Amino acid sequence: MRHPSILSTRKLTPSNKAIAKNSQLHWLEEDFIATQTQAFCIDKVNDYVLFTSQNAVKSALKNENISLIKQKPAICVGLKTKEFLESQGWQVKAWAHYASELALIIEDNYSQASFSFFCGNIRREVLPTFFRENKIVFDEYEIYKTIEKSHRIEKKLDGICFYSPSGIKSYLKENTIADEVCFCIGYTTATALDGITTNIVLAQEPTIESTIQTCIAYYK
Repeated sequence: MRHPSILSTRKLTPSNKAIAKNSQLHWLEEDFIATQTQAFCIDKVNDYVLFTSQNAVKSALKNENISLIKQKPAICVGLKTKEFLESQGWQVKAWAHYASELALIIEDNYSQASFSFFCGNIRREVLPTFFRENKIVFDEYEIYKTIEKSHRIEKKLDGICFYSPSGIKSYLKENTIADEVCFCIGYTTATALDGITTNIVLAQEPTIESTIQTCIAYYK
């Protein structure tokens, strides 16, 4: 019996591999994107620091003024971002799975506050647009760059795990999607497949672990 072949569009960590190893699936893995820290200058931090990814937190930690940044409580997108911030000593006041959900929390509870927003070069417009429309004070710092690293995949795939729109864009530079099942970490990533395929399965939660688990459950 042939085991389904699944591509993870980022290399699996040891904990990811522990989830995948007893799945009866044949896993391939390649990093389709990389991130590059960018230097930035900051001499004043607003009421809250805002992060929408772990990559932004990792980049901020390399800044010479990180002690100044860490003095302020954090608000973030993503459970893993929250957990990482807390592991670095931050107090996380609020978080949500998606930027659109976080905007509602800010509107209800933090509309009088100001924010220092740390992001990458291809961040979405959801939060900046929300801040401008609601006249909320924010400063934006682009502190990392996402770089596409496309790979040609010769093997016939049954499924592909995607974790970001940029990962999909990078994959499509060298490959096409036909009848493969696309397992997406969340709605934003799935939207990047509009007009390409409808063969999409969303993860139960927007985490890499849940994407892998959803893929495994699909083939059981």
